[in-house]
Amino acid sequence: MKEEVIKSYKVPVEAPRDLVEAYFEAKRRALREVLDHVTYSQTGKAHLRFKAVDRRRLRNKLLKDWRYSKHYIDSAINSVIGLVKGWIKLYNRGKAETKPRITRRTVYIKNTLFSYRDGVLKISVEPNRRYLEVDLREYDWIPKDFDRIEGLILAEGELIVTLKREVKPRRPRDWASFDVNLTNITALINGKIVRYSLKQLYHMHRVYENKRRKIQKLSKHKPKTAKKLMEKYSRRERNRAKDFMHKLTTKIAGELSEVESGAILENLKNIKGRILRRSKDLNRRLSKWNARTFQFMLEYKLKWLGLPVKYVNPKYSSKTCPLCSGRMATYEGRLMKCKRCGFTADRDIIAVLNLQMWGSGVTLKGDELLKVLSLEAMRPKADICLSKATSAEPLMRELGKLVSSEKLESFIDSEIMFLTRVEDAYIVARYLLRRYERREVEELLKFAERFREVIENI
Repeated sequence: MKEEVIKSYKVPVEAPRDLVEAYFEAKRRALREVLDHVTYSQTGKAHLRFKAVDRRRLRNKLLKDWRYSKHYIDSAINSVIGLVKGWIKLYNRGKAETKPRITRRTVYIKNTLFSYRDGVLKISVEPNRRYLEVDLREYDWIPKDFDRIEGLILAEGELIVTLKREVKPRRPRDWASFDVNLTNITALINGKIVRYSLKQLYHMHRVYENKRRKIQKLSKHKPKTAKKLMEKYSRRERNRAKDFMHKLTTKIAGELSEVESGAILENLKNIKGRILRRSKDLNRRLSKWNARTFQFMLEYKLKWLGLPVKYVNPKYSSKTCPLCSGRMATYEGRLMKCKRCGFTADRDIIAVLNLQMWGSGVTLKGDELLKVLSLEAMRPKADICLSKATSAEPLMRELGKLVSSEKLESFIDSEIMFLTRVEDAYIVARYLLRRYERREVEELLKFAERFREVIENI
């Protein structure tokens, strides 16, 4: 059985300003009329009493002196009714205090207002007189494998195109699990632990947080300027965060498609609403956490490829032993140790192991678990956005190039085995406990002394 999936894309256009302004004013008038039909019960609950006859009367009223296509009025009324109904739900839950307002100058274009032929969109502005044409073939980022265009949203300078496609769900060969943290995403893909760095994204949020603090100080003396700057930098932060997440989720979706793997994600619905307001510091940290954005983007991209997505309850996922289901306690740093069997591993890895088992219904055996935790599987994945190495040897060679030191180059060639052993010891120490022989430690300390002498002489 086929499923219908949706994707949306932005393309730059020169929007008819007169249509945008007229549609904006029509929505404002419609909103005032619809809000007049909101009634309140004795318990204080809001209800919308807007019948078909009221809708017809409003439509005829808005069509007076309207020179654009009539279906724009229909879409404006539908948009306003949806806005009011959404506000009523929030109001009845105690989450909305003020009434809704129309603030965005956007035009929803129904599929009766445009045609699509040979890659060109033809949008009716004034019936039989004026049209807006957009050639989608000029934009490489728009996929060609869609079935139809569902609807359009026209704004000043851009057009949002909604594409629909019927996809036959693929039966996954395996399941990948994901644990989203502030500075990284830990995943279990095809039996291997993979880490995707979010440090660049977290740093970006910190930069804009500092900018907002400076703007807030300015607001005492220049409130209008401060408001404009706040909107500017907040919009820029959102756009940069979305761009980062789009690139990351597109990369991950491609990797999962290659191995025909579905995704198991944590059920984080309303997570911020449940834990916000505990402390100012926690609220600031959570505002930089893009977990739900990551999940939303990854889910629709995987569904476009026909791959399934599951959500599981993440409760105790990093505190439950994946071997014996015992309770795990903090051991050292990010390491967790099982009180029952003594199993020790990084908390993020424990989480993805449990999420995969809970989501797929398959329990890992002891030898399979050891394979996942092997050194090669644990080797960190390079940052997807930052060009920096994860190995000591390439970093040393880069240093040699910078200082033009032949002595350092020869030292690296002669001591490559010790460099590799130090690097492996560092990686293993982050995840597994290992006992070293005295002779091993002494040899590594001697190497460290030789390394110090070389660096001091550069």
